[in-house]
Amino acid sequence: MTARHRLKRALILTWLVMLAPVPSQAAKGSACAMTQATIPRDEAGIRETMAAYNAALNGGKTAAVLPLYTEDGVFMPPYSQSAVGKSAVAAAYDKVFEELQFDVKFTIAELVVIAPNWAYARTNSSGTTFHRSFDKKLAEANQELFIFKKGDDGKWRIARYSFSPTNPPA
Repeated sequence: MTARHRLKRALILTWLVMLAPVPSQAAKGSACAMTQATIPRDEAGIRETMAAYNAALNGGKTAAVLPLYTEDGVFMPPYSQSAVGKSAVAAAYDKVFEELQFDVKFTIAELVVIAPNWAYARTNSSGTTFHRSFDKKLAEANQELFIFKKGDDGKWRIARYSFSPTNPPA
């Protein structure tokens, strides 16, 4: 690279830095205050959604699960294709509940609000599932990853959900 090119590049980078938007002190202060003030409330909202999901799963009703997902939510169970969007998520849960009756409890291992409208939770669940196709109750244990999105109404919903079993295969 010639000296002329280095100078040109340095000038362009300088202009880009100078033209980049710089948040005002007021905006910086309000953003920090917003984060410190809202994180406990956001975490409580996410825990509420998790409790509702736990109850809906144990209740075996797709209609109770669906409101907990975003419109573009994705359900990613193991050994299956992803269900993308509410209608696909509904069809996937219909199949799950057709075969399984859950009696599980979720424990939140990690809950992080990563942006004003985004968060994730790493969870573990354990309990039993009754398999209708072979009339047997089995021990159930999974590790899960939930990605949440806060809606315009302030409610936290599941945007993405994936899990994998932690019990050894039968």
